[in-house]
Amino acid sequence: MIRTAKALLARYPLCHHCLGRQFAKYGLQLKNSERGYAIKTILQMILHKELQDKIIDKETLRKYAVNAGDPITRLYEKIYEEKIEPAKCYICGNKLSEEYFEYLARKAAGLLEQYNAYTFIIGVSLSQETMLREIEVSSFSGLETSESIKNEIKREVGKIVRDKYGYIPDFDRPDVMVIIDYETDEVRAVVNPILFEGRYWKRGRNISHTIWLSKTGIKEYPYSLEEFFNDRLREIFESERIVLHASGREDVDARMLGTGRPMVIEVKNPRFRYVDMDLINELLRSTLIEAEITGYSSRAKIEYLKGEGSKKRKAYKILVYTAEPITIDKLRMLEEEYRNRVIHQRTPKRILRRKKDTLRIRRVYEIKTKMLHDKLFEAIVYCDGGLYVKELVHGDDGRTTPSFTDILGVQAYPLELDVFVVETK
Repeated sequence: MIRTAKALLARYPLCHHCLGRQFAKYGLQLKNSERGYAIKTILQMILHKELQDKIIDKETLRKYAVNAGDPITRLYEKIYEEKIEPAKCYICGNKLSEEYFEYLARKAAGLLEQYNAYTFIIGVSLSQETMLREIEVSSFSGLETSESIKNEIKREVGKIVRDKYGYIPDFDRPDVMVIIDYETDEVRAVVNPILFEGRYWKRGRNISHTIWLSKTGIKEYPYSLEEFFNDRLREIFESERIVLHASGREDVDARMLGTGRPMVIEVKNPRFRYVDMDLINELLRSTLIEAEITGYSSRAKIEYLKGEGSKKRKAYKILVYTAEPITIDKLRMLEEEYRNRVIHQRTPKRILRRKKDTLRIRRVYEIKTKMLHDKLFEAIVYCDGGLYVKELVHGDDGRTTPSFTDILGVQAYPLELDVFVVETK
């Protein structure tokens, strides 16, 4: 260890922190500055002995004193009664110090206070020049015991923010990541979104999932789920916006009833994070749209909802009109035909302008019907997620087979559509 430190200081000026960091894996409960000073203290004694034994001369000792600073400068000044000015550290330029860490921690804590954060993590941004100097020194030493300047700053600043200001480090899901720009000493916040999971109900029709604008910039529909969540929650979180992630989505003219649709709402860039869950749920109650938050969520849950979760089985209620009268026997036949039946669907014509024309295969497990009039009936459809239910009824000019139109032998039209079960398992 001392041999390596001696070789390093013969070549590079290094402060206590940057020398100690080369030996970061040696010792416990030690700061790098303590390691560096301890190594320099031992080296001072060795150099003193070598000077006495005439192994080194004045110029060699002077070189070590310039590159190492205290306590080797004290040895040189005591023996030769000459003041000596240590060189600036090759890696950090003498920037690293306890005062510097305190300064950064104070700025970080102020930023965390602005965002009403409770948990945090520290990140550090370095210039390429600083990184290259550090790599050069580590490569010269050939040691596998060093750590990066980034790690030292993150750890030392993080400990002060924790111990002095009371914020809690969280390496998995912090409220805020504080990024320190090492070159400018500026700090900035990367605010993690808040993710809540739950379900929503849409009791009205012609309510879109997101805001739909025409080519001329006019809203296509009077209201959207996106607007509802932003109207109700954005202000109390002082957030940039609220984003809805759902397990699929119902058509604009369909209602979402029954068990509700699983969802995650994402609160972007909040300045206030800790809102009582009961208050949130109270704000999410209304006549047309309602949602219930059941707890905090994760990115993994969003991925599940948009992937595997969107394929889970669903149940729909459809009000169907037929161009010609039909009989109860026809409806019984419809129920029989759709018992565990595979459905082939090409991309519906109504969405071909925004989706590729592909073949989708889904399954209908069961249908139950109720005659309301000789041209009007209700159908409960239990099927795979992702089935185009309207096309199942009218057939989409043969692009969905078999359709209600095919089996009944008359053109069928879906008048109203409700989703009332969205399974999660």
